[in-house]
Amino acid sequence: GLGDVYKRQGILLERELEKEIIKSIDSLGDECKRVFRKSRFEHKKNEEIATELGISVNTVKYHIKMALTRLHQDLRKYLILLISFFSL
Repeated sequence: GLGDVYKRQGILLERELEKEIIKSIDSLGDECKRVFRKSRFEHKKNEEIATELGISVNTVKYHIKMALTRLHQDLRKYLILLISFFSL
């Protein structure tokens, strides 16, 4: 039925969003990408990341801010799609 159609579309949209997130993260500079992955996927604290990479905590914060800004810019159109899809 109609519910199945929405479910399939939702799954497709979710997969597309996941691909775009990966693409956006991969487009970051090497150090920025490493910092962001350690922060968000390995759940490490800024101090741990700074020590591991031999950079300052402020540099870690800067990289996280830059990565989040890039993700926000790159994924804005998908957020609008998701909102409109789930508003139906």
